[in-house]
Amino acid sequence: MKKLIFTFLAFFLVSCGYIPSSHMAGVVLGENVFLKINISKQDPQNSVFITDVLREAMLNKLGRSITNENSADSIIIVTMKDLKYTPMIYDKNGYVVNYKAELFLEFKLRYQNGKEEIINTKGSYYFDINPNSIISDQARFEAIKNASSQAFDEFISIVAIRGYK
Repeated sequence: MKKLIFTFLAFFLVSCGYIPSSHMAGVVLGENVFLKINISKQDPQNSVFITDVLREAMLNKLGRSITNENSADSIIIVTMKDLKYTPMIYDKNGYVVNYKAELFLEFKLRYQNGKEEIINTKGSYYFDINPNSIISDQARFEAIKNASSQAFDEFISIVAIRGYK
């Protein structure tokens, strides 16, 4: 029974022309990608967190090689535009117990043919803190990690859509 369902599902996905967005984005970007993250002078520590997450996402989600600028098929320059923490939930005493982290990234994408485009994305992440406390480094790192991963996923979706056209 499982084989039948798997066969039907595989046949359906192949016959309808389904192509994963990560595959299509990989076709658009090429095999070798140069990834540069501009370090924010106002917030260098968070910029380093974003650098780590985006490099990991490029390798794991797209399977693309990060290479030097001269041998790259495409160049991606990422700039952190803004990072906001917004209180979302308060306890009965008026203390914040849940925040929303919003990260705004600008991706400047330069193709091998010299064409450039700018793609702005946003990632968000909700997280809890203890009442009457500050945001810990661990909570901040986790929020930035998840928000930047979400912003990168949005970027990949936009690039994949450009590839379908």
